[in-house]
Amino acid sequence: MASLMVGLNRQKTGGYAARKVIPKDVREEYARVYGVGWEEKLSLPPGYSPHEAKARCGEWLAEIETRIGTLRARKNGKGQPLTRRNAHALAGRWYSWFISKHETDLRTPKHWRSMSNHLVWDVIYPHAPDEYHQDTKRDPEWEWKAHPEVRAAVRPVIAEEAKTASFLLEQGVFLTPEASNLFLDAVEDNLLAAYVRLEGLARGDYGPDVLMDQFPEYVSSSLEANRSIGCWKLLEAWIAGVQPSPSTVARWTTVFKTADARFSDASTITVEAAKEWMNSLIDGKRSADTVATVWRTALKTVFAWGVGEKLIKANPFKDVRISVPRKVTERETKAFTAEEAEAILRAALAYEHPKTVDERARRWVPWLCAYTGARPGEITQLRGSDIQKRGGDYFARLSPSAGKIKTRTARTVPLHEHLVEQGFIQFVDDMGSGPLFYTRRPASAGPEPVQSPAERTRERLGQWVRSLGITDPELRPNHAWRHTFKARAERFGMSERYSDAITGHAPPTAGRAYGKPIPEDLAEAIRTFPRYRL
Repeated sequence: MASLMVGLNRQKTGGYAARKVIPKDVREEYARVYGVGWEEKLSLPPGYSPHEAKARCGEWLAEIETRIGTLRARKNGKGQPLTRRNAHALAGRWYSWFISKHETDLRTPKHWRSMSNHLVWDVIYPHAPDEYHQDTKRDPEWEWKAHPEVRAAVRPVIAEEAKTASFLLEQGVFLTPEASNLFLDAVEDNLLAAYVRLEGLARGDYGPDVLMDQFPEYVSSSLEANRSIGCWKLLEAWIAGVQPSPSTVARWTTVFKTADARFSDASTITVEAAKEWMNSLIDGKRSADTVATVWRTALKTVFAWGVGEKLIKANPFKDVRISVPRKVTERETKAFTAEEAEAILRAALAYEHPKTVDERARRWVPWLCAYTGARPGEITQLRGSDIQKRGGDYFARLSPSAGKIKTRTARTVPLHEHLVEQGFIQFVDDMGSGPLFYTRRPASAGPEPVQSPAERTRERLGQWVRSLGITDPELRPNHAWRHTFKARAERFGMSERYSDAITGHAPPTAGRAYGKPIPEDLAEAIRTFPRYRL
């Protein structure tokens, strides 16, 4: 699943870059609306401190995930209804948006006049009923264009010409089919006026736009006048509306429960109160960096959405700044030293006949991570059915069906021959097709916890590694295997293209995504990876 640190890398120039792959299920629609089909990219120039870069990356990622969540909700047919009044109110917001997008265009008055003529004579007029043609004087106002069959016929063209999909996505609004029809009909009634206004602006007429005063105010059915909304309720509304990834919900749950306990009404939080509270969060358990990059990003994102949905009037976290001291780094690398790696792997070998979940994880997960560079969570959620044999080689299938995969894309990684010699395949055969390193929760156990059983296994494994004396706070006790694998692969001549494919790192460019190595090629590459000799 996505995280705040998706692909954030320091560049040789001193700047930062990040990439977010667009999921396949919304890629086509995302490309149509935003013009990006494969991945979104963030580029930060030199001058940003690490915590500022992480904060910017978090805000950028939250925006991308909001777009993706909105597209998914729309695709799944979920959305909010509209009254006729609110349809016209939303059309008023669209009108303002449409004018602002085009008022700086270097278009001539003739262009906008031709758009008006096209709308009237090419889009609407062809659907005039026979009765109108027989006596045009009986309906000089073209009341016939409001007939249901005419409305239905022109809606697709109106949606395209008025760019309503882009508008709704930018607003974070997704509608039921019935509400969408009401909204498009209201837009149709005002599209000609928008063209006329743009024609006037192109002529230099910047006089008052009297049409804006005619749109009603949007009345939210979810928030009545003078009714408060708590921070937790605001998060729940955001989750229902955006449908973010489960990992984002899990990461932000504590943030909003804490905010809900501090503030009784999200709509009355001032900037001063928000800043005072956020600074008070920095203590021995919670660093300034965490508050700046996780807490502020979560609050700023959800409150911004709430403003757009008219649930609250202001976003008090938008302008809050957290001062983060520069981090002092003593460690040369994020990888294990040879001594640290040996200590962990030797301790793992001591579990010759593992019986419990934790003993099985201690015996095999460090070795699997050492030889695959996989994310520890990808290994702890492995099932026996994920281990495959192709020809003379064994592979592990890391799949979203097993649990969380950061990229949401399955991959097949080769298993080093040293793992086979140690008896890993025999261990898998003995375990069967089910989970290797956790126990399934019974259906009667109630709602799913925030952390899955595999994630809890991963955390306990990290605690065990710490108990071995690997206590450097700058080192992540499980994740460091990824850095160790990449470093060893580079040191012993493995192509970065192959090590990226094995570890699940996204290609640095779209071009590199073509000609992706197949598992059999990766098996050949892993043969060049040296054994750990203890």
